[in-house]
Amino acid sequence: MTAPDRQRLLTLLEASRALGAGAGLAETLARTLDAAVRLTAADRGVLVLLNKATGAFDVREVRGADAEPLAGLAHEAAHGGESRANGSAMATPLRGRAGVIGAVAVDRTAPFAADDLISFEIFANQAAIAVDANLAKSEFVSTVTHELRLPMTSIKGYTDLLRGGMVGPVSDMQKQLLDTVRNNVDWMNGLISDLSDISKLDAGRLKLDIGPVDVAETIHAAVSAQRPHIEARTQTLTLNLSPTPPVLADRARLEQIVNYLLTNANRYTPAGGHITVSAAAAGGFARLAVADTGVGIAPDDRAKLFTQFFRSEHPAVREHKGWGLALHLVKRLVEKFGGEIGVETEFGKGSTFWFTVPVAG
Repeated sequence: MTAPDRQRLLTLLEASRALGAGAGLAETLARTLDAAVRLTAADRGVLVLLNKATGAFDVREVRGADAEPLAGLAHEAAHGGESRANGSAMATPLRGRAGVIGAVAVDRTAPFAADDLISFEIFANQAAIAVDANLAKSEFVSTVTHELRLPMTSIKGYTDLLRGGMVGPVSDMQKQLLDTVRNNVDWMNGLISDLSDISKLDAGRLKLDIGPVDVAETIHAAVSAQRPHIEARTQTLTLNLSPTPPVLADRARLEQIVNYLLTNANRYTPAGGHITVSAAAAGGFARLAVADTGVGIAPDDRAKLFTQFFRSEHPAVREHKGWGLALHLVKRLVEKFGGEIGVETEFGKGSTFWFTVPVAG
């Protein structure tokens, strides 16, 4: 084996490993295109994925400036089911168990050699396995969440009827037991809703009503919903809301983001602790933040914090039930708005989760 061949093989192996394991669909798509660009030393890249609802191949990932025209080559490879090469550009389909599920295209200034296309195709075959597995998982989750909604609604409805005495007298002990059932049903409904939202995001089917949104009004609505829980733990809450222009977002989803961050702050801050919600203009964005005096985040956990299903092994976290979906969903929604999210934390002293949303106009 020559030195160039050895280097090509090592680069291909590194690119395949970059796909990783346990990632969700969105992360797998991003890793696939990033690895493809590195493997081919490309300047730009595009990944298209089959939208089963429309039958079209949607552009899901783009790398590099002015990469959109490259999507045409990706669409040719996807529709034709064969690789396309054109000097300094090439594309290859992603094949799943039931056929072509997408395509990856890259280009650069220098022309590609025949060996480059072979390596690219080998990598695409590996990437397609990971993408197809995630698509199957998303479809399964979508089906399960849909099927669970009706029985959960029935359980909740019958529980309310029983507690209201519609089928006979109810003792205090029975009311407590029924309250426990209802609380658990509410928790399960929240889980089903989060899984459904993530599944729709993965499939590109989550509908957002984007328009100008009043930041202060949205924060006050989220705070009102969480205030009983904050007061129940004798925590104090401070609002630092500077004048902020309206932002471009989905009103209900923006409130959901603040709500989830407040829920986390309330859950992982001890009784008597303090929570601060702030908002301020920052260039062409509004910067919102939720700070707490809670347990903070261990250094080993920070890189995985927004990963789907990740939960810390720290006892202070494990004493609360959860599925590791809220922060992942929050990150996905913030990114759909065109913003960014991050965290500043010191283990044992608290955390500040911040995110940005572009201003309207």
